[in-house]
Amino acid sequence: MKVELFDDFFSIGHTLLGILAYFHISFFIIFLFYELIEFCYKYGRKEETLANFVGDLCEFIIGYFFISLVLHNN
Repeated sequence: MKVELFDDFFSIGHTLLGILAYFHISFFIIFLFYELIEFCYKYGRKEETLANFVGDLCEFIIGYFFISLVLHNN
């Protein structure tokens, strides 16, 4: 499975949500449920693959880790 990161315009949004999730857990919950619903809906219609789903989660994690490193760099 080949996972492509930052493959579309919405990838920036995934990263920004990762940054926001650092400050409040509700952004993580909203993102996770949205991605699960999107994957289940689009996977059945052959519009999204598992690699796309994993890539979206990785982009989110990159945003979370980035802000964590920036704010805890003491």
